[in-house]
Amino acid sequence: MEWLVDTPDGRALAVEDAGDRDGRPVMVHVGTPGGRRLYGPRTLADAERRHLRLISYDRPGYGGSTPQPGRCMADCASDVRAICTALGIDRLPMWGLSGGGPHVLACAALLPDLVPAVASLASLAPYDAQGLDWMHGFSPAAVDEVRLTLTDQAEARALFQREREKILMASPAQVAMDLQTGAAGAAGLAGADLALLTDEAHGQWLAGHIPGAEAWFFPAEEHTLRESHIPDVHQWLVDHS
Repeated sequence: MEWLVDTPDGRALAVEDAGDRDGRPVMVHVGTPGGRRLYGPRTLADAERRHLRLISYDRPGYGGSTPQPGRCMADCASDVRAICTALGIDRLPMWGLSGGGPHVLACAALLPDLVPAVASLASLAPYDAQGLDWMHGFSPAAVDEVRLTLTDQAEARALFQREREKILMASPAQVAMDLQTGAAGAAGLAGADLALLTDEAHGQWLAGHIPGAEAWFFPAEEHTLRESHIPDVHQWLVDHS
């Protein structure tokens, strides 16, 4: 089922649920790009087996959601609260992958009355994290994109537009292959109460700075976390919420 949820500042959020729609709500924050349908069929099948109702939404500027110029990571907390109010949800564990990882950590910190547990999968640490070589393990292309974004946002937007056009022209199989070969870093797991984190240096940093974190590390894996871990994540969220 799909909804358009209004936010207090006049934007609209495109929201969707799947899995067992009569089950326990769990929000999924997908990676970047932040579309509401970018988790796999095995994840959906596991949610149905565990009677979980997966709720996801297009982050601002993606899909059917209104852009929010100048937004910061913490702004997602008010969007999540607006979604919960609209859907009548008063308790919402969640997990997020890659670019969705920092979003669930923000929700854990800012919505303690609403969010009992989070799993942050292959997440990044803050860019200004002290004692962390933030781009260690990144592919050369990823390093170039980060540096360009920091120094020339207009050119960065032009680059991302060109990449978008390439993706739209490619087959789904080719897009999946490109994402796999372009990923960098090892994966790990930590929690606020639970988070699964990217490149081990990022994971170690986050595990050491999140009070009560439970950390699981998988040094042999890359940033594109294996979908086989999601059943464990779902079970952990059930057990801790």
